[in-house]
Amino acid sequence: MGIDVYNLASDYPDVSINVKVKDLIEAAKVFAKELVTLSGSKVMYGPGTLLTKKEVMELLGVSETTLWRWDVKSDYLHPVMIGAERRWRWKDIEAIMEGNVTDYYGKPVWAGEKMAVPAMEGR
Repeated sequence: MGIDVYNLASDYPDVSINVKVKDLIEAAKVFAKELVTLSGSKVMYGPGTLLTKKEVMELLGVSETTLWRWDVKSDYLHPVMIGAERRWRWKDIEAIMEGNVTDYYGKPVWAGEKMAVPAMEGR
């Protein structure tokens, strides 16, 4: 059984509600899934977004080895360390997807289809 928070807020705008943090996190996950569904299953990234290795591999259609090679050998894409985890900057991924990152011969390093991933407002 769930509560329709929107109708509750509309009917009783001055009511205070105590919420456990775990319930708030679960609600955020549900809202995020609904947002993805509404946006046509496309994730929206802003300029400061940090992506996981899995997200980068899916967006670019490359392997873990390619990410490693681009960082270590080719000097194209460098992860940011957050604690013990690596993250990649959306702005760097976007530059690769737009063809702004080239190899030593002047050719774009990524030859995949240009995927239309909408950026967040205020970019």
